Amino acid sequence: MELALILAAFGGGLFGAAIGGTISFIFTGLMALVGIAINLSIGDASFLNTVAFGPFFGPHIAFVGGVAAAAYAGLKKCEGAELNEYTIDGADCATPLFAIKDPMILLVGGIFGVLGLLINNMLINTGIAIDTIATTVVIMGIASRLLIGKQGLFGAYPSGEKKFDFSPRYIVYTALWGFGLAAVTSYAALAINVNSIGWAISAVSLLFLFTKANNFVVSHHVTMVAGYIAFATGSVLIGAVSGAVSSMAGEYINRWTNTHVKSHLDMPAIVIALGSFVALTLLN
Repeated sequence: MELALILAAFGGGLFGAAIGGTISFIFTGLMALVGIAINLSIGDASFLNTVAFGPFFGPHIAFVGGVAAAAYAGLKKCEGAELNEYTIDGADCATPLFAIKDPMILLVGGIFGVLGLLINNMLINTGIAIDTIATTVVIMGIASRLLIGKQGLFGAYPSGEKKFDFSPRYIVYTALWGFGLAAVTSYAALAINVNSIGWAISAVSLLFLFTKANNFVVSHHVTMVAGYIAFATGSVLIGAVSGAVSSMAGEYINRWTNTHVKSHLDMPAIVIALGSFVALTLLN
């Protein structure tokens, strides 16, 4: 592996820490849409591979760096560091950390960016048919939680609080929006022969989390799995059904991994990794 690529991954992870993991991921979606347009127009995927999914905004580098840096900032807060009186929640990967002016936070982001690059390359070299970027995000999220967050893998619920308090109406609602979104995603993916088009749109849509629509839906796990399943089966209907499964799976996983915790373990990445394994290994 070239030293230049390792240095670039360090910079990508550091930049992800500075602007925040969620913001870096929104940029990933924007760059993916640009890259898809370029690839469809002239058949050149270099922008897609280098900028959107490479060391600049690849989630396994930039997002991972932001998540690890937030966990580290949260740890320092818990240990009593002042951090310029900046209130830090280690599970908050949406807040930019640039304002803290702590070089160690940026260094953690850069180091995890390099580790994300190395792990993703290792997964590619194993030949396992799975979304290696999503799997890397999961692995690095677990590492951040265990090594930096200094807690167990799952959140500790207070006594008396139910972990899975889903009403029948909520289950139907969640499955329905997943089904509908996956249906249109599967159709578009098959029509233009790009399985990640829905995922890219979902990633960009997270921009609305920073507006008054702060309860805006997080949907990229639904759209990416639908793209994989639609490609594997050639069926819009099966892709739509996968969306209902993915949306409900996300709800259950999120209550295991991201409730009452001190770091972020990305639920969409877990769903995408599992869904991609089903599509690429079992269905293919």
